[in-house]
Amino acid sequence: MSKVMFGDKEYALVPERLKSMREDNPRASVETEQIFNADNSITFKATIIKDLADEFSARATGSARYSETELKRPKAFEKLETVSVGRALANLGYLNDGQIATSEEMLEFEDYKEDKVDQAIEKINEAKTVDELKETYFSLGMMKYPKVVTAKDLRFMELQKASK
Repeated sequence: MSKVMFGDKEYALVPERLKSMREDNPRASVETEQIFNADNSITFKATIIKDLADEFSARATGSARYSETELKRPKAFEKLETVSVGRALANLGYLNDGQIATSEEMLEFEDYKEDKVDQAIEKINEAKTVDELKETYFSLGMMKYPKVVTAKDLRFMELQKASK
């Protein structure tokens, strides 16, 4: 299981922990529910049951809440659901260090990733030639981030147009 360093802690990513839990528990159930609060915030609640065929099976819940302002961030709804599932998984022991990441830690990690994407886009936009762009793009190792790929494609078109 790959891990991500955040501060002085290592965290396994939620999709990998979820996959591991499902491999261990093929009859598991994962359900999420969004609750729209009066203050325009949203709370996500995730419930995981390890084995639906066993009435005494381990069960866990996790929840996370975003304020109205936090919900304006890109992919906030999906991130909120992921945090709630991650907390439920942690309650079942599917976290590499046995600790539950707080929503603040997860938000800081998302900000950290966004900063890395922004830095990569800046480097891409500084490329002066197509060859320099290729070298920069591949050295960044961020091909899985759509914003980075889009920035590379746009810069490529700009550089081709300028060379004509």
